[in-house]
Amino acid sequence: MVDALDKPSTLLVVESYDDLREALAALLVLEGYTVLSVATATQALDVLARLPHIPSLVLLSLMLRNPEDQRFLSRLRSLDLTSRLPVLALTADPDLQAPPAGTVGLLGKPVRTEVLLAAVDRYRTRH
Repeated sequence: MVDALDKPSTLLVVESYDDLREALAALLVLEGYTVLSVATATQALDVLARLPHIPSLVLLSLMLRNPEDQRFLSRLRSLDLTSRLPVLALTADPDLQAPPAGTVGLLGKPVRTEVLLAAVDRYRTRH
């Protein structure tokens, strides 16, 4: 049996709001993705350190003034993961107008389902 994490459809969702994280995960599972979800960027680093293979995409709920989010992106760059692990940022932060360094794109919250799914399909890597 093939390990589900070997599939190019594994996504990591990082969202602090429980209801939104569960809704995102449920939507993506319905679309056929394998979804790992955590509440914080620190938890995401822990998950990434334990996985045998990196996910195809990280969906990161990002706030410009959250130092934990910035450390997460810096850590991925320092590990040289940014070329193999795309990070798609989701934000409700009005000060965040462009994708920050270390991300492949930025979607504003609330995001329409079809826009989110198209972005996930566009940016995920196919290992």
